[in-house]
Amino acid sequence: MILMYKKIWGLEQLERIDFPCPPYTVIDIAGDAPADVNEYVLSKTRKVGIPRLKDDRVGVTIRVSLSGGLDKLARHGGLHVTNEEEVLKQVLEKYEQYKPRGKIVVQHTVDAKCSGTLMRENDHAVIEAIFGDAPPLLEGEACNYEKWVFFSKPRGWKKERVYTCGDKGLAVLATNDIQAFDEYLRLLDGNVYLEWSISKSGRLYFYEYYRL
Repeated sequence: MILMYKKIWGLEQLERIDFPCPPYTVIDIAGDAPADVNEYVLSKTRKVGIPRLKDDRVGVTIRVSLSGGLDKLARHGGLHVTNEEEVLKQVLEKYEQYKPRGKIVVQHTVDAKCSGTLMRENDHAVIEAIFGDAPPLLEGEACNYEKWVFFSKPRGWKKERVYTCGDKGLAVLATNDIQAFDEYLRLLDGNVYLEWSISKSGRLYFYEYYRL
């Protein structure tokens, strides 16, 4: 039986459809069975590199992909790890926690202005967004977020929820951000869920892709 690793499969799909996706590497200690585990992990992470506030990147994150659609049960490591020894430590900890079926994804993270989710079902789409990094929203801890809904007739986006600060509403996504999402939305087939970040320099990146 072929085991499905949905997180890794999703990253491969993002590459296939040419969506901007931060560089990543997959570490499969159980499958590759290296003689020297530490050197194996270090060699894999060195190929992808550990960025430091360069080209919209600030460190890496360590995430786990589990077989059989269990990815959502695995919590990621720090979002902006910039020390090689810390990456090694976290990878080995994740391996011990989730072996034998857990594969580790080490991926660049961006210096995020805002982050969130995009879900498309048939002709309907929803974007939810917060300032900064996405985990508070993804883990259901954010009660303050912006929400946009896409309607096919008449075609366009409508803001349905406003991000507030005190008694003021703040715009998380600008008009040009919504236009960028609209262009990618046209390229998606079927019902899908994506996670994304927009860097402080305005670049949009995707890093999760699931079929609904």
